Order: sequence, then structure tokens, then C-alpha cells
Amino acid sequence: MRHRPALSVRFVRNAAFCLLVLLACAPRLQAEDQPVAIAQSVAGHVHPSICRTKDGTLIIVYKGANVLMRTRSVDEGQTWEKPETIATSAVRPAVIREAPVFEVYPGTADVLPDDRVVVTWNYIADDKKKDGYYERALLYSISTDQGRTWSEQGLIGPVDGKHLGAVRHNVLPWSDGRWLLPLRVGPPRLFDPKSGELAVFPLVGADKKQHSFQQIVRTPKGTLLAMGPVFLRSTDEGQTWTTVEAFRPVPDIDTAEGRYLTVLKDGGLLVTFGVGTANKGLSYNYSGDDGLTWNNDRTVVLLPKMNIAARYYSARTVQIDDQHVGTTFVSSGVQFLKVSLDRLKK
Repeated sequence: MRHRPALSVRFVRNAAFCLLVLLACAPRLQAEDQPVAIAQSVAGHVHPSICRTKDGTLIIVYKGANVLMRTRSVDEGQTWEKPETIATSAVRPAVIREAPVFEVYPGTADVLPDDRVVVTWNYIADDKKKDGYYERALLYSISTDQGRTWSEQGLIGPVDGKHLGAVRHNVLPWSDGRWLLPLRVGPPRLFDPKSGELAVFPLVGADKKQHSFQQIVRTPKGTLLAMGPVFLRSTDEGQTWTTVEAFRPVPDIDTAEGRYLTVLKDGGLLVTFGVGTANKGLSYNYSGDDGLTWNNDRTVVLLPKMNIAARYYSARTVQIDDQHVGTTFVSSGVQFLKVSLDRLKK
């Protein structure tokens, strides 16, 4: 008597076909669902920043153990190099005396028009217990090789004997080679890295007040946007500013520190935001008309169950290619998320 095999060839083929159909119909994980861990053990003022050089290299800079750390990706954020220190950031500047308590406080990482990368930070020296001494020097370092190596530190300021403090928002390159620094305290300043000269940048809105701690960006149309507790817009190089009422209002528990503006190559704009230190997920709003109106009623929220620090930590987003952006944020460490632009432009 002839025995039949336990599973016929036809049955196996049919089962394999059904499995393929099921896999094709199943919901697929999107890049938004798969953040990449950059660093696990972080604490304090981590403040990750992200920028992209002309060859597509992504660079993330954040605070480690009283030193700035940097990591790079050359494959659009899929993999990242092992973080390395920016050694110059750990050096006490000559103008600051040695103190028993000191801190390296991170600023931001940006790409200049000539493709150099500039990072800013503060060296904070605290000897208040002894004689009230406290200094917060504003420093910078430059890389000419996509973040591999860094120049010796440079000092910005002081002004009238007082150091300038923190730069928590992006450095905006100006047309004459200067950098616009949106200082956390006091008016923005235009800095000439060749001469060291500083000049006040007027940012006076309809309220007649000189605003500070605003993130300032330039759109492809040349419009300047300044985002803080109020959202300001200028079409004449900052000589006059108008308030954009249609921008997302500031909740009582937030003064907009947890927001970040990203200018897209096609002229669109994104704001990545969260509220407070108990924030859940990454939130995005989009403007397609040079910042005049925003889709506040269609906020896209990604990773809604993840604890993501927002206030002061400010998740930051940079465009990766024509179809994607990437966001770096803090959630039990430094993370990176690649996101489809189509999903954010709803």
C-alpha cells in the first residue's frame, strides 16, 4: 500500500501563498514607529541639536559628562557612529577662573553657508559660596570636515564686561558673514566671527517691546520668522515685525521653549513641539504659505505613548531629503526619528 506524504506539495504551496497575502495586507511599521537610540545614559541639560551638511551627513550634538558629544550618520539616520567628545568644549576658557563647580551647557549645532558646522555652548563657573563668583561664557567651535574634527574654541563677547549666556535656538547665518544669535537673555545679537564685534539686532513687535529668546529663521522667500511666546514675521530684514495670530497659542504652563521651527526646501515650514516635562509624543504642525497660517486643527502626533521631555529640551527637526525629515529628542536617552513629510503635511 502506497503512503501519501504528510503534507502535499500543493498544500505547502497554497499555505505559502496565503502567508504572503496576509503579510502584504498586514499594517506595516512606518519609520515613525522605530526611533533609533543614540545614547542611553544621559542626565541633566542634554539638549540634543541636529544639522545636515551638503553631502547628506547628519550630525547630532548633545551634552555628555560636562562635555559636548557628537555622533554622525551617513545613511539618512539608519545607523549612527559611536558618540565622541568634542574635546575643545571641555576646556576652561582663559577668561574664566577655575571654580569648584562648573558646567558645560549645550547650545546648538548649525551648518553655515560654506558647509562648515558651528556648535555653541556655555562654560559655567560657579563659586558663589566663596565670593559670589558666577560666569557663563558663550563659546563656539567649528568643523570643516562634517563634524569629524573641531577647531579651538572661540569666545563670543563679553559685552560691557558681562558674558552673554546661553544660545538655546539655532544660529542664523547673515548675508554679510555674521551670525545672528538668539540669546536666552537680552536682545538677539549679530556676531562677526572675523572681528569679534557684536551688534544688537532689533526685534520689536507691535507691542513695542524688544523681544528675546526667540528662534529666528529665514524662509526661501527671504521672510524672517521669530518664534517665542509670540510669533513674529518680517519681510524687510527685521526692520518691522508683525504678529502672526494664526500660530499655535502658548498654553499657560509653557512659554514656547519646547518648540522648534524647521524651514523646508520647498518653502514649507514645520513646528515640532511638546508641552512641559511630562510631555507625551512628538507633535508637528505645518505651514504652506510662508508662515502666515498653520494647520493647528490637524496636529500630527507620533509616538503618543512615549515620554518625551519638551520644555527646554525642545525636540529638533531637520530635513533629510525631499521626502523625509529627522527629529532628535530626549526619552530615556537621546533618540532619532525619521519621518515622512507626506504624513506631516496633512
